[in-house]
Amino acid sequence: MKVLLDTNIVLDYILNRNPFFEHSSIIFKWAYDRKITAFISASAITDIYYLVQRSRNSETALDFIEEIIQFIQIAGVDKTIILSALHSGIKDFEDAVQNASAENVGIKYIITRNIADFKNSKIQISSPLSFIETLN
Repeated sequence: MKVLLDTNIVLDYILNRNPFFEHSSIIFKWAYDRKITAFISASAITDIYYLVQRSRNSETALDFIEEIIQFIQIAGVDKTIILSALHSGIKDFEDAVQNASAENVGIKYIITRNIADFKNSKIQISSPLSFIETLN
């Protein structure tokens, strides 16, 4: 099953943000164990780097990105994705880009803590806990 991890889920995991870490770590374990095929959008990589290096340091951010791309796929972002995002009806542009890149690679679920941000998505949107409950 293909899922896209919203940036907040990735940050919850790497920054050990409570109370969200527990659920994000389960999802990361499933991705690592290949129980799910997890993606992040290419556009999210720079956001993840920026926020992790600000909170920790540059080396930690780079090491984390290098580690996760061993078992998490990257959903591309190009002109077609940007145009699709612009016309998606999703108000937050960052989320619109993630949604368009997810649609492009056939994602079944977007896992996020900000469900309302994906209001006009054609993809199933799930909180981490709801997704975990769905698969168990």
